[in-house]
Amino acid sequence: MCGAAQGELIVIGLGEGRVAEAPAALSTVALGSCVAVIAWDWKLKVGGLAHIMLPDSTIDPVRAAAHPYVFADSGLPQLLRSLVARGTAKKRLSWCLAGGATMMAGSAHFETGRRNEMALRKAFRKLGLFIEEEDLGGTQSRSVRLALHSGEIVVRAGKGGERILRRPAAVSLTQ
Repeated sequence: MCGAAQGELIVIGLGEGRVAEAPAALSTVALGSCVAVIAWDWKLKVGGLAHIMLPDSTIDPVRAAAHPYVFADSGLPQLLRSLVARGTAKKRLSWCLAGGATMMAGSAHFETGRRNEMALRKAFRKLGLFIEEEDLGGTQSRSVRLALHSGEIVVRAGKGGERILRRPAAVSLTQ
């Protein structure tokens, strides 16, 4: 993907989350019905990425306690806690979502992507967070990359080309 940072590429696996700082870049692949939650602090150039697999941790509280990023309702609060512990300010964080595809066409019963999206929206409201950009739904798997030096987010859907989900404007560090 384009927009690569000059630092380490940190790949986030299914049900995992990570916080890092520039010049690193965060990336995840195979976002079928899963949703990537992406956060970035423009001042510190610190960001986080979580690869959310399922909407509701009540189906397996033991797994949620050990691996909170698997679930929307435990993964988003964990990502926020990890970012704040790294020194970010909640009000400076920008949030984006990508993924949530319908991977089993014609099967309303298995709409995990849509259920993940709805659970994340509920969790965002509960935490008082605002989603700035999103690339959700459809029928294609996605890959995502966050360049921590700039906050640029690049999404690749299926075998198609890349799309810039967010390209931040120049920001004054004196704000």
